[in-house]
Amino acid sequence: MKHHKVTGFASPAQGYEMQGIDLNDLLIRRPNATFFFRVEDDDAKILGIHNGSLLVVDRAVKAKPDDLVVMAHEGRIMCRRFILQDGEKVFTDGVNIFKPIKDDTSIIGVVMAAIQVFNQIL
Repeated sequence: MKHHKVTGFASPAQGYEMQGIDLNDLLIRRPNATFFFRVEDDDAKILGIHNGSLLVVDRAVKAKPDDLVVMAHEGRIMCRRFILQDGEKVFTDGVNIFKPIKDDTSIIGVVMAAIQVFNQIL
């Protein structure tokens, strides 16, 4: 039996090899309440959400101030930041304030993650 002599130093990364990344495990806590939403405008770019961004949205999370949410407002589905202004619940795109209209504004879900796509592959 031949023995090999090991010389030199072990790799500093030895033992830290990265396992595969499962985006479902990383981004989705509640699969039955989670959906993906593709942004089709630059209305929320000040908030870091750009045309083509893919949002991971959870319907089971209760929105709290400063959360990004996907909402229905005046017949449109949009991404906005939920804030409190003088004790009133309002939404913003980073510039404009949107006050809820009683029966025409609703939060669909809270944005848990945003994936920015640079080359339209999805």
